[in-house]
Parts: sequence; structure tokens; C-alpha cells
Amino acid sequence: MGVVAVAAVVTPLGLYDDIAPSKEPQPVPFVYMADAGPMGYGTPPRSDLGFTRICGATLPVQCPGTTVAITYSGNDTYMEANITNDDYDMRIPRELAELYQSGLAQQPQSVSSFFDIQSRQYSFQTQQGALGTPGATSGGDKYIVDAFRYLMNMVLNDAIEPIEGLVVDTVTGGVGFRNHTVPAPGGATLGAEWTEDLLWIEPETACVDTNVSVEFSITSNGLYSNELANISLVDNGGFANLVPKYPRVNVTNSQVDPDLQGRAYKAAWMVNAYTMMVMNLTRPNPNAFGYLNSKVGNKYPVTSDQTMGVRLNGIYITSSWFSLLDPDAYLSNYTLADVPAANYSNPWGITAYNYSDIALICSGAGAKDLANLTNIHVACGLVFGAARRLDGSKSLVLEPDTWWTQPVYSCASAMKASIKQVRFRYNATELTGDTLKALTVTNVTDKMYPDQKSMPLWGVESPALELADVPQLWGLISPEREDSVNLSTIRSPRLYLPGFAGVLTGTSPGQENLPAADGLTDVLAGVYQGSSSTGDMADYTGTANMAMYARWRDLSSSATTMKKIPNFIWTDLAANMLIGTRSWISGSDLPGNLQKRDGVGNNNNTATKEHQATVPVTLYERRIRYHWTFAIPAFMALALFLLVLSATVIAMLSRRGVPEKVRHYLHHLSSGRLLGILQYPDERGSLAPTKEWIARVGTKPGDLNKCARDSDVDLAASPSNYQHHGMIMPEKQDSVADTSEVRPDGKEETDDHGSRGGYMRVPNNAGESCDDRREM
Repeated sequence: MGVVAVAAVVTPLGLYDDIAPSKEPQPVPFVYMADAGPMGYGTPPRSDLGFTRICGATLPVQCPGTTVAITYSGNDTYMEANITNDDYDMRIPRELAELYQSGLAQQPQSVSSFFDIQSRQYSFQTQQGALGTPGATSGGDKYIVDAFRYLMNMVLNDAIEPIEGLVVDTVTGGVGFRNHTVPAPGGATLGAEWTEDLLWIEPETACVDTNVSVEFSITSNGLYSNELANISLVDNGGFANLVPKYPRVNVTNSQVDPDLQGRAYKAAWMVNAYTMMVMNLTRPNPNAFGYLNSKVGNKYPVTSDQTMGVRLNGIYITSSWFSLLDPDAYLSNYTLADVPAANYSNPWGITAYNYSDIALICSGAGAKDLANLTNIHVACGLVFGAARRLDGSKSLVLEPDTWWTQPVYSCASAMKASIKQVRFRYNATELTGDTLKALTVTNVTDKMYPDQKSMPLWGVESPALELADVPQLWGLISPEREDSVNLSTIRSPRLYLPGFAGVLTGTSPGQENLPAADGLTDVLAGVYQGSSSTGDMADYTGTANMAMYARWRDLSSSATTMKKIPNFIWTDLAANMLIGTRSWISGSDLPGNLQKRDGVGNNNNTATKEHQATVPVTLYERRIRYHWTFAIPAFMALALFLLVLSATVIAMLSRRGVPEKVRHYLHHLSSGRLLGILQYPDERGSLAPTKEWIARVGTKPGDLNKCARDSDVDLAASPSNYQHHGMIMPEKQDSVADTSEVRPDGKEETDDHGSRGGYMRVPNNAGESCDDRREM
């Protein structure tokens, strides 16, 4: 009973109110949610003017799908292009727009296409002459050109977060394109979760340690003058252990394996080889690498003019491969007097021009290569890691008379598009309000495919033009249009993006509006073009940001972690450069301002801006839940109950606990029946059924106190009577009756009510009642 009492008190204490996800998704209307942060109020509204493209690096050429007529004239020293009626139509042909987003029919509404990627900033130009040169008008036709303005640095956020038009991953690097919509007010009072497929573009980088580091010391007054002393290149094996065999890299199957590691290694090998030739540590011919005059640990003095990447408090990223040792660096008489050993003989006449081959070889394709599926965009560069103390300590304090070292890496980066599954959670609280802050990303995973047939079909424009002449279109392709003209396809979980060169600047707008081509190309180029001297770009060196420097220092410790730095920079640039416009309520419109075909209008709108969409989400709801620890007493009581129940069942199955026998025992143990025997011995049926006994004896008055004073009333055991009246009293040794166990023998009752129940009444004066005995 104690366990039951405790269980009765403790068990209810385990109940509590909780907010939990619903078991089944429920459709909820979604509405657009603007970003109230810097990325939101720094992004202008979208324009209805569409995309534009100009083809031709030096002279205009006919873009794929267009009908412009161009004639060329000139000689060996001069060429010009003449466009009929000065009408160079820069609009995207409708059939190409349909082709490169035709694959969206096999994807959820949330997946973006090439034409759902726009430039976050843009400007307007007017059509003039052949190329729409700014400054003059020809009919006053206005069109959009992309632009870049830096808004916010997200490199150190280390989070996956939504901003205006994007989901930005600064944990591993990458952006997903999404014009953010969330449950309508009142649609998810306690919050909701759901999963979407998003078009995701991310950088992929491989870095190789050149095994050459830069070592220097801080002078006594170096903290005030930024002067570094004793600068030298340290051979950690990059010179002494240089493999004399020219490395080979296969770039013909880059969609399957871009071999970024091989490209970065080849670039590092060439940098080390050229640097050794400048210092006369080896020779190019005859008998190339016939000698290697260096040992591990050797130090070679240089100046900061020769080794441009030397930095005390930041990293240095550059596409100038001669930055390790510039053979054309000017050395003044003062410098030569101070560091005479830095004046290397350079007997083979190596110049900065020799290093220019490295960029082309690492990229795998140049301006004159064909624009196709295989020639993907790869950008390469040298990265001087953040300096760390030579003694191995991680102190952030810059002390005079201390020695520091910088690792040097060769890196190669590419971009790949894929479809990722993104898990969103929306929970508007008093802190977040109904703003984009209430939307969080809980998880991002690669989409898995059961077989190759279920993988997306990617297409890349292959128009038999050179890379420098055409910004290529790409996107998801419908299987029915796989054989379209000027199209190369691959069925794969991801697509390495095409492109060539590029430059990122915030000082002037572009000449066309094709962000998914030019914008991404410029972003990748911007990673390795270094810091801007005009101040229109962010400072990614860490020089002005100690937190960034500390993070770069930790990531610079190995090639495995160093590759994250270009990825993070790419992600930050892409977040500031691009924006996604596709959402649940955007419909399946084609981009505006397309070239018309056969009198068909520009748009194929299937929905209006006002239309709404419902999305299945997992709603959070209130539920009554239980802490099972509080149920322990109840389980103990249940165990005891089951134990008793089991004993009862066993007793019934063994015929020892059948109802008849239990009733027989209860009749003998009933205090009322015992009192009836004592006060009304003449009545029969002490073992009679309940109703019969009540009719005979149960309704008669009884006085227990009076009988208690009659001490001459005894019960004596009579074995013979027990046997006769239905009770068997077993005997112990020496013929002593054992009254501890009494069991019925199954015999019928007799009419002798004076000995019911196996007991024989032996009064002092037989036949006298309680009152009679009291009067005597």
C-alpha cells in the first residue's frame, strides 16, 4: 500500500506542457519576407528589364540564337566589324531561355535556373550603335548591366544563414538561391519546419604547400615603421627535393575529375623551378635540373620588394606567380648595401613574363580555347599564409625582436552547381518578430539519387566559339531537349561551371547583364586578384581585423585547412554580388525582355505576382508530455499488482483458488457470521448463501459487548465433528490437533447448525443464551 500511495503522489508530477512538431505535414500559405538587415536595404528593387549578352572579345560576333548580320573588313594590321542598321540585339533569344530552364519541370518549385540568378546591384545603359556603348543614344532603348557594390562582410560568421535572395554558408562555403518566403502570419503560431531543394553553387579548392616559407623578424622599432628585418626564403624541401620530372595533368575530363590538386601541384612546381633558376640553384638546359644546389633548411635572403607576399599581420593572395621572388624587382643601392645577398645572378634571364604561363597551365584553358562542357573555369594563385611565431606559440601580441614565419601555398579553385536539400525552421518570437531573423537553416545536405537515371541533366552552351568571345549559358535541361543544337549535356549530381578570366571591380558597371555567367566568373577571379587599392573591395587579408587574422593563422597551418580561405572569400563575394529571385510564389515565368519569335510575346506567365502558394510544413504544436522518471513508483506498484495477479491465476489454475473454495474460506472468516453463531446458535446455515444468511440471521440484533463478558463460552475443537461438518483438522505428532491449517473436504453440510463450520460449541450450561449465563 505504501508503494501505491507514493505512486499516487509522484506519478502525476511527470506531466508537462511542451511544444513539439506535428506528426504529419500540413499545407500552409507562404508570403514573401524581406531582409531588414544590410543585405536587404542595400539591395535595390528588381527591374522588369531582362538579361543581355554581348559576344566578341575584340570585335562583335553573332551570339548563339541571334540573327544579327555582321560583316568584317580590314587587313593584317586592322580589322573592323559592320553591323547592319547598327542593330545589335543584345536580348536573350526566347528559345534559349526556354531551353536552359526546361529541366525545372522535373524539379520542385524551389529550384532555381540560370535566369533566376541576378546581380544584386545593377545599372542602366542605353543602346548606342553596335554595342550599346554608354554615353550616346540610338532610339533611347534602356537596358540593364550588372554592377558590384560591397555591402557586408560575412567571412567570420561561421553559420548557415538566410539573407536577401540567398542562403549563405560560411561554415564550408557556398550559396543557395532562394527569394525568401515564409508561412503567412497566423499560419505557424508556434513555428514550423520544412525542407526545400535549392540550386546551390559552391567553390571547390585544392591547395599544395610549396615547401618554401618566408621567415623574418620584427626590429626594435618595427611596430612603428612596419619594417621587417632578416627576410629570407627558407627551403623546407621545395627546392632541395624538387622532382626533376615535369608534372602532367589531365584536363580533358574535367566534369568527372577536375584534378584541382594536380593543377595546384603543377603550379607550385613551376613557381619553385623558376625561383631556383633566378637564384641559380638549378638550370633549365642543357640537361634540365642537372644540379640542385640547395639543402633543406637553407635560407635565401630577399627583400620585401622581391617577395611581395611577406606580411606580419595578414595573408596575401595573388595571381602574380612571381610574387615569391620577383626577378624584375628594383633593388636600390641602399637595399643592395643592406642585403647584398638578395642580388641574385639570374643567369637564365627569367622574367615575370615567364611566370605568366603558370596561370594558363593551371586553368587548363585560355582565351582561344573552345567554349564547351570540358573547359571549366579554374582560377589559381599563390597564398602567403598568416604569419605565426617561429617558436610555435599562438600569441596575438606583436613583440619587437621576435621571429615569424609564413607558409606559401599554391591553390586552384573551381565552382560547381548542384541541388541541395535545405532544412528551414521558422519561429517568430518577441526577439525576432515577423522578420527574416525568424527564419533559420538547420541543415544542408547533398541530394541523394538512387541511380544515375534519376540524377539531374545539366547542359552547357557549346556554340563553337572561343571562350573569350561568349559568356556561356548553362542550366537544367529536360531530357526531351537533350539533343538541342549547340548543347553539351551531362547527367551528374553536380556541374562544374564554365567560364574564363574575369575581373571584379566596384568602380564601374559591366557591359551586359548575365550574372550567372559573368557574375560568377568575376567572383572567382576576385578571390585571387588580391586587395583593391581603391577601397571598393573588402579587406580579406586580416590586416585591419585581428579576429580575421587569428582565423587565417589557424587555417594557414596546413594545405588541408588553407583551402578553406579561398572558399570563404568566394562565398562572401558571391553573397555581395548575386541574388536569387525564385520562390514558392514566383511562378514559372520566363525572364523579361526576350527576343520575340514568330510574333509570340516576351513572357509565358503562368502566375501573377499576387498569386499565393501553399507549402507542406511540419507545424509545431502544444502537447502534453511526460517525464518517465516520475513513473518509477507506478511501475513498482504495477509490478506488485502483476505479481499478485500471477499468484491468483496460478491458484485458480491449480484449483486452490476457485471461487467456491474462496467463498468457503470467506464465510469462515466473516466476523458477522461468527457473531451470528455466538448469539443465535439455534439458527442454521452459517455457510448458507449471503441472501439466505441475511434473511435468517443478518437482520437480527446483536450485542458484541454482552457476549464478550460471557467468559464461559468456549470453542473446542473436535476432530470428529470437523470431519462430519466439512472441515478436516490435520493432526501433528502425538495426536495434537493442528489448527494452523483448515481446509474444506468438499462434503455437504449437515443440519446440525450447532456445529457449523467444523466448530463444536461447548457452553458451560448447554442450551443457555448469553443473557441466561449472565444472570447466573
